[in-house]
Amino acid sequence: MFTFSKPERLYRLGSALFLAFAFFSAIFCGQTRVNNLFHLAALLWLGAVFTWPPLRRQLLTNRQALRGGGLALMFLLYYSLSALWGETPGDMSSALTHSAYILLYLAWLVTLLDGERRHQLQWAMLAGITALCLYLTLVDAPSIYHLRETTARNPGPSNVIDLAGYAALAILLSLMIFRDTGQKAALCFIPPLLAFMVLTQSRGPLIALALAVAAVTPYRQRPGRWLWALLAGALVVAFVIVYSTVGEMLIARFGELYQQSFVRISIWRHSLALIEQAPFFGYGFDKQLNFLNYTGELNHTTHSLYLGALLKGGGVGFLLLLALLGYGARLACQHGREGRRWEAAMFIFMLVFYCSQGMFVIANPAEFWYLFWLPLAMLWSQPKRPPFSGTRAAAPPGSSPAPVPPR
Repeated sequence: MFTFSKPERLYRLGSALFLAFAFFSAIFCGQTRVNNLFHLAALLWLGAVFTWPPLRRQLLTNRQALRGGGLALMFLLYYSLSALWGETPGDMSSALTHSAYILLYLAWLVTLLDGERRHQLQWAMLAGITALCLYLTLVDAPSIYHLRETTARNPGPSNVIDLAGYAALAILLSLMIFRDTGQKAALCFIPPLLAFMVLTQSRGPLIALALAVAAVTPYRQRPGRWLWALLAGALVVAFVIVYSTVGEMLIARFGELYQQSFVRISIWRHSLALIEQAPFFGYGFDKQLNFLNYTGELNHTTHSLYLGALLKGGGVGFLLLLALLGYGARLACQHGREGRRWEAAMFIFMLVFYCSQGMFVIANPAEFWYLFWLPLAMLWSQPKRPPFSGTRAAAPPGSSPAPVPPR
């Protein structure tokens, strides 16, 4: 019988598999072989946490993660059980399985973000998203530019809005890495990622990113040289874009915002009419729309995570979502005060992004594992190192780290 004489090896192997999953899942969204990396990493995490006391102590001393995980558990459990009063009650077991996967995904994220492999995880995700964006720029640019859709050669999310959301998250990840390590190479990822966002002509992610960055910018502090350089680079990119055919189309897309907003409003009005008929517990986990809008397009999603939560889980489920996001907002304020404003920006981006996008966030590994759950895990983590400032700063009182698993 196998015994864990060296439980550290479980952690090391599991963390390596999870880093590989973080990289490849950004490129090959939801593919079985990539998901198998996560399944193996999840099993190894369970083995390590039950056999290695330092890892347990690290998790148990992170009260932010425990509280956030508890709220996530209630949210996931309620919506999984809501399948019982839905159209297909047999889907409850599948929903519970997906919920367990999400909790294990969050556990691995917090474990690595709290430990010495924090930046390895951030680099893995940044590299994976950037590789996907560059690949699609090379092979699918005409389709994305003219049709705003990808071809069968796209291994990632099929929706260009989600792809633009990926790029926005990667931009924020690069800013986190630069802040914590001072590695200027991280900033080199921003121009191609921003250019890819423009290529998709997705207004929602661009607006969400702009609002998130504006919300966390410390206007009273004197900006550093890197910020001026970044601003100058952004202005150059903006100038090139505005005077190109892509820029003209993007400006036209923003000009159509008022007209096309009526399409979304018609979907939201239909969703609210359904919600009024089942206001307390909703229609269950598997509920989707079947709405033909005035343009003749058949819609199955609410185009808003918040309306999707109301539709599926009613007021009870929506309150659980508000509790989860409300706790995240509290932590975002705390991170902002402690100098980790890009984590707060990622959370704000997620809130704005899902106002007009998505339906729900419980399933096998998919784009919302990055777009929804990753920003929450970033807030639940407790980095052991102060932000990089060129000189080593003293850790604030009361912030002594818990035992951190080795590399």
